Amino acid sequence: MLRAIIAIFSSAALVQFCAASEIVGLINRGDIDEARRQLEQSSSVSHRDGTLLYARALLESDGQRSLQFLEAAEKSGVSAEYEEDIADLKILFNFANGDYRSVIAMSESYFKRWENGRYRPEILRMAAIAYEHEGKSERVTRLRNQLSKENPEDESGQIGKLDRANELYHAKKYGEALKIYQKLADSKHDAISAPAIFMTAHCALKENHVDDAIFRYNLLKEAYPDAVGLDGLMDDLSRLEKKSEDLQAEKITGTSYAIQAGVFSDKNNAKNLVKRLKQYGEPVELGEKTISGKDYYVVYVGKFQSAEKAMAFKARLEISEKEAFQVVAR
Repeated sequence: MLRAIIAIFSSAALVQFCAASEIVGLINRGDIDEARRQLEQSSSVSHRDGTLLYARALLESDGQRSLQFLEAAEKSGVSAEYEEDIADLKILFNFANGDYRSVIAMSESYFKRWENGRYRPEILRMAAIAYEHEGKSERVTRLRNQLSKENPEDESGQIGKLDRANELYHAKKYGEALKIYQKLADSKHDAISAPAIFMTAHCALKENHVDDAIFRYNLLKEAYPDAVGLDGLMDDLSRLEKKSEDLQAEKITGTSYAIQAGVFSDKNNAKNLVKRLKQYGEPVELGEKTISGKDYYVVYVGKFQSAEKAMAFKARLEISEKEAFQVVAR
């Protein structure tokens, strides 16, 4: 009789676990509405089930309530797989909340339990940032080097290098930062390449290499026309364009000006722009530039003896082409 009762309860628990796991599966597959429907149909008793509480945490839009459900799920008990998921989510919550000391403590606990866990790369990164906020520079460097070394070709490993470059940039070590950014600019991962190109332009600006910054801006515009920060970078470049009081010295040195209209990795795209820009009656030149062994094609329009004339033509070109361009010294 006792065995029969135990069997009945075990069978019911298994069915409940399978149902709860199915809801989590629906969430992971993005079928949120169906997951909510099934969760609402579950019995009030089953609401104390750890896996269902975990599902509730995933569906909860309020961060604090989600954390409460995660903690309740831990207490009620979940499978080992979900335990690791919960540990990661709790670290993410504290990271987003700016509680860096908790991030550090929870990260160390995570690594002790799951030394080579599924979330190791992202938690290494969060731990490094947390230590950075706590002023532990040696620990930061060690974690970022560890992240890069463990995942050299993966996006997570390259993010570690990107973070290291950003660290150097904010320490005003622009030359060191630039070396890292230039290597990452050729990454096959867009999430790495785009910010790396963006930051090479900023390094050039900090070193007062305006023409190089303009080249990097155009390179970013060609590869990632919708990149975040592109307009802000354009504004920074515009503020640094030549002013009229510099003209006399420029005339003495024989400097001329052109409009840099685009930078392309595909020569045919550059040639197409050359053809289109010839309609404006100014000379159009197709130049080449090699960076890190890769060829780029730069389109220049005009050859002006003063910055004022170049700026006037640039304004006309921008109105006609509905694009932003830059004046460069040639």
